[in-house]
Amino acid sequence: MHHINKQRGVAIIVALLVVSLATVLAVSLVKHLNYDIRRTENILRLDQAHLYNANAVEFSMVLIGLDHKNNEYDSLDDIALFHEQASVFPVEGGTVSNKLSDLQSCFNLNNLSKTNSELAAYRAQYIRLLDALDIDNSLHSSLTDSLIDWLDKDDISEPQGAEFDYYIGLEKPYRTANNLLVSPSELRLVKGYTKDIINDIKNEVCVLPAVKTAINVNTASNKMLESIANLEGHSEQIIKRRDAGAENTEDDEPFVKLNLFTKYVTETLKVKDFNSNGLQTYSEYFLIQTNTQLGAGDMKLFSMIYRDQSSGKTELIRQTGGAL
Repeated sequence: MHHINKQRGVAIIVALLVVSLATVLAVSLVKHLNYDIRRTENILRLDQAHLYNANAVEFSMVLIGLDHKNNEYDSLDDIALFHEQASVFPVEGGTVSNKLSDLQSCFNLNNLSKTNSELAAYRAQYIRLLDALDIDNSLHSSLTDSLIDWLDKDDISEPQGAEFDYYIGLEKPYRTANNLLVSPSELRLVKGYTKDIINDIKNEVCVLPAVKTAINVNTASNKMLESIANLEGHSEQIIKRRDAGAENTEDDEPFVKLNLFTKYVTETLKVKDFNSNGLQTYSEYFLIQTNTQLGAGDMKLFSMIYRDQSSGKTELIRQTGGAL
């Protein structure tokens, strides 16, 4: 009898052990199932966000093309109108927003390439821009020469620049690009471009996939206008004539043609020896930043758009996600 009770006790213990193992296994399966469900939801939201961003870019490109049909110049009023028409779209579970920037209102760093036949003029303009941005005068030449060396294909240093021999001697060595920049973030690799300097110039510089690009005088900032040869001290007057009252865009008078801008500068502002090379009244490169927010997820997409001035046809040049 004692032997039978002992066997029953063992059987109960084994049964409890089996039930415990089954419970642990069931809990583990449910936990993994929840993970799988959440992972699948995240993948679906990611795909959905990609789709929303892509559609926002396509829509923006259509608007940019339509804007060209309305007029053949571009002004700050055009940029503002774009935002008014297509800034935020509500979607199921979140929103899709976009932001348009004119990439020809800023200085194209690739204009400092030695392949540019007018490098000397652009070099001088870049130094004037650094001065307008209150960058230490003692750094102007070194920052400019270092960037020229970073872009060129040779290993011959500019007077205050840096080539392969400098970068290979760093604690964490690397080679010079010897090519055009793809993103402004590359400046972090160039000698002299500290975090503070990059932060000071970031709103006035950009990177375009071309050399010898022009500045749009209708969208250029005060600092950018100051960097144009012989326009130092005239930027406020130009902006007042161009944009009129900030509170009322209806009284804006953008320069429709470049010859009108030249006439205003020479006849009204009395600027002598003014050269309009490197200037225009329209833009061909734009940046569209789209942002899709679904639940806790937030996806950004930066798209560079080229619009042909003769046909108005738009083309996607480059895209990057997360950060520019």
